[in-house]
Amino acid sequence: MELTAETRAKGAIPRDVRANNLIPAVLYGRGVPVVNIAVPFADFDKLYRAGGSESTIIDLQVGGDPSPYSVLIKDVQFDHVSEKYLHIDFYQVKSDEKLRTTIPLKFIGESLAVKDLDGILITNKDEIEVECLPKDLPREIEVDISQLINLNDSITVKDISVPSGVEILNDGEESVMVVTEPAAEEEAVEEVSEAEAVASVEATEEKSETEESEDKETPAE
Repeated sequence: MELTAETRAKGAIPRDVRANNLIPAVLYGRGVPVVNIAVPFADFDKLYRAGGSESTIIDLQVGGDPSPYSVLIKDVQFDHVSEKYLHIDFYQVKSDEKLRTTIPLKFIGESLAVKDLDGILITNKDEIEVECLPKDLPREIEVDISQLINLNDSITVKDISVPSGVEILNDGEESVMVVTEPAAEEEAVEEVSEAEAVASVEATEEKSETEESEDKETPAE
């Protein structure tokens, strides 16, 4: 994926930058000076919706620099009311330096415990943290749920297969997905028989007559 940015004056007011359909951003990295930049809203929005994430290396061309920077999107700030991008952090990666980031999990296949036993799938983790060289960075990691055959079967981090050169940093015993037993059916409301209904009505009428009689016998003050 490719993206073009322009340098941004250090004292530029973010509100003014966004008014020009640009998103304030910063480019940084280990041993790399921080650069204030701005990226076109439309270009970034298109890239981000197409799958740009912490697991996607982007060629970021800044101003008149002769070659693009290889970067990851490390953070995106949103205005949750207007749903506009407020600020972006780009992290520059080096080809010979391992990086740590999170990779989304993509669940594939079909669980027989769900299909045949009406089990309920509970997802406890939809991403994992990995360490690898930029060239080995996968955009997503597939997890086959067809191994969930019986009720209460589960998948843990140690069950996930990753490409060569990728190391998972999460605890291997962490739960990723489990298939639980179907919820017990709600007990049917007991039907009241006709005899019970009549008895209930008669008891209510008798109570009302008794209370009315007592009221009449009580002398007025």
